[in-house]
Amino acid sequence: MKKNLLCLLFIICAVTSLYGQNIRISGMVSDEKGEPMPSVNVALRHIDSTFVAGCVTDSRGMFALRQLEVGDSYLLQVSFMGCVPQTIRLDNVEKPMEVGTIVLVEDAVSLQGVTVTASNVMKKVDRQIILPSQRQVKASSSGYELLAHMQLPGLKVDGVQQKVSTVGGGAVQLRINDIQASVAQVQALRPEMVLRVEYIDNPGVRYGDTDAEAVVNYVVKRPQAGVMGGFSAINAVTTGFGNDNLYLRANYKLSEFGLDYYISYRDYDERYVDETQTFFFPDGGQRNRVFGKVPTAFNYVTHTIEASYNLTKQDKYVFNALFTEEIEDYPHNDMGEVIREAGKPDLYSMTLAENYSRIPSLDLYYRLFLPRNQHLTMNVVGTYLYSDYKRDYRESGEMGGEPSSQYAYATKGKRYSLIGEAGYRKDFSQVALSAGLKYTQAYTSNRYTGAVDEAVNMHNSTLYGYVQLQGKWAKLKYALGAGMSREAFDRTGEGYTFYTFRPMLTVAYPVFKGANLSYVFNTYPTLPSLSALSDIRQQKTDLEVNRGNPGLTPYRSYNNRLRLSWGNRIVNAQLQGSYLHQKNPIMQQVACVAQPDGSYLFEYSQDNQKRFSQLNGQCYVGVTVVPDLLSVSLYGGVNRFESRGREYAHDYTAWYAGGSVSLNYKGFTFYGEMGNRYRSLFGETLNYGEETGTVQCSYQWKDWNAGVGMLYPFSSTSRTGGYKLLNKLHQSKSWTYIDDNARMLYFTLSWKFSSGRKHQAGDKTMNNADRDTGIAM
Repeated sequence: MKKNLLCLLFIICAVTSLYGQNIRISGMVSDEKGEPMPSVNVALRHIDSTFVAGCVTDSRGMFALRQLEVGDSYLLQVSFMGCVPQTIRLDNVEKPMEVGTIVLVEDAVSLQGVTVTASNVMKKVDRQIILPSQRQVKASSSGYELLAHMQLPGLKVDGVQQKVSTVGGGAVQLRINDIQASVAQVQALRPEMVLRVEYIDNPGVRYGDTDAEAVVNYVVKRPQAGVMGGFSAINAVTTGFGNDNLYLRANYKLSEFGLDYYISYRDYDERYVDETQTFFFPDGGQRNRVFGKVPTAFNYVTHTIEASYNLTKQDKYVFNALFTEEIEDYPHNDMGEVIREAGKPDLYSMTLAENYSRIPSLDLYYRLFLPRNQHLTMNVVGTYLYSDYKRDYRESGEMGGEPSSQYAYATKGKRYSLIGEAGYRKDFSQVALSAGLKYTQAYTSNRYTGAVDEAVNMHNSTLYGYVQLQGKWAKLKYALGAGMSREAFDRTGEGYTFYTFRPMLTVAYPVFKGANLSYVFNTYPTLPSLSALSDIRQQKTDLEVNRGNPGLTPYRSYNNRLRLSWGNRIVNAQLQGSYLHQKNPIMQQVACVAQPDGSYLFEYSQDNQKRFSQLNGQCYVGVTVVPDLLSVSLYGGVNRFESRGREYAHDYTAWYAGGSVSLNYKGFTFYGEMGNRYRSLFGETLNYGEETGTVQCSYQWKDWNAGVGMLYPFSSTSRTGGYKLLNKLHQSKSWTYIDDNARMLYFTLSWKFSSGRKHQAGDKTMNNADRDTGIAM
């Protein structure tokens, strides 16, 4: 009897255990490149949609749902902001289940209307992806202002003069939906249309044939109305200073039409130079000259007109056509000075310079979407550049008097160029493969008259191909690429052909939660400019002459960078070190050349010297002091330069620092930025960059934004920049002043409108341009 009872009890327990067994469902979530996605929402529901359990993925993209009933059927839902949500049906789950890797793909539409309350940052192997916060969007009225409020590490943003550079003054390429954007397009960009910003501070081999040290790509949703437009204006009160633009967009069915106009002008009555010069002659003599300040006019105006057309069939193709006309007019780029020299009467020098150019261009782009996550892109750009440059230097015993010496010349130039590029990309489950080919063919014809009477005709071509592989191995993220280029230049039978190999390696590893350690190596060539290659001799003064060097050859640079970054919702910090080495760089060459009459001329040219290196250490800290209200960023660093020529050796150490503050309360916004001069050495010249200083307060009301600000608020005089020449034959130091910029009060005003039907224009992923006149100035 007892045995029977024990058997019955055992059977009951077994059955009860079977039906009460706890099972788990687990898996991993990654993006379309195979990288784990943390903080993804995972929900489990019954077939009738009633909620069962939920969680979020961890830092490795892993998730696990426990304590689930045996034999039930479920719906597993995975979602993340900006991605297409995934739903998986799981029928009759009777044992622990591993669902494997669930891939989420980006969906720009899903971000429309989403409110981001803090800047979400996702770190990729080659870039940071940042979602602008609601505060940053409301505080901004243009693409420049949005970038300033986002306070990205390593960038300096001047929303007033509409310039973006690295802290070290390097070039930053701005793009909108992966199209290289003009100043007008960035200024016309509506912040509320920006879905995210991709900050590429390590441009890969795709950008290998450019001088960009960083790339900022605004990913935007296209105009959401049948017609939209607006204007923005930044104008000074008492100074000739303005940056203004108008824009209009309209769409019909699959088409979108666009029109942009941008004008930038400066009109200064008083620009002057403070300079000292010392010349050392072979016979042991020397001349010391001090240049006194003589206020002279400086003004220019730039017009940009852009007409665009876009035809898009979603997931099929994108066609984009852009016609651009740029007009630059510098009627007065003048400079006056009083030359004081011991034992000689004062001389008055005046340099009158004019420059006018027109650059029409046509840009045609086509993108074809192929099956299995592939796409093909093609881009053709044709450009015509006309330039007219005049320079007249004269010295006289009195201001405006009969010149005792005069050197004048003029140059008219034409340049024709055609750029073609094709690219291919294939996304696999764990790896992304991209490859491309770009070809440039150009012809330049410059005619010099006056003191120089010569015609210069030049042909140049560039062929560049690249391939890149990007993926992940365990926790290690990597990008490996290589580019090969052929550079050719010909001037009446003289020239060069240069082949270069451009490898690139990037690796990144998460050392601990929130922290990432990355290393970058790349090598690239630098070509001599067309003007430097021309064998033109141009007299500057009675003692100085500029000369080109057709014998210049391209040189190679090697760059290494190690960075440790850490961040959360409150703090974002970076500590990095880098080393740049250049072999046989093109740097200055100064010679004292005897003349037939027994006098001497100091000849300035360029030549391939021995080497140049730069060692850098930099730190950045950004802090959200009060969420949705106040954020502060600070940066600082040090550079060690070593410049080695065949006849000189110079070393220089320079520190730099700066920061910005962004404050937003209701409709009011305050922004301020300060930074010291970025000093650098190259060749035999110490360059003193421009200081940074801006404060601005604005108010947003509906579709209007008005503000007031001040440029260089803590300076009574504005030194725009300077340099110091360290040559053993000629030593000089020069500063340029524009006092109108100091404490310059300005006003901003912008307005926007939209109405009508929706249109979703496709994105263009490459853009090419040519702006090299080849003129020696």
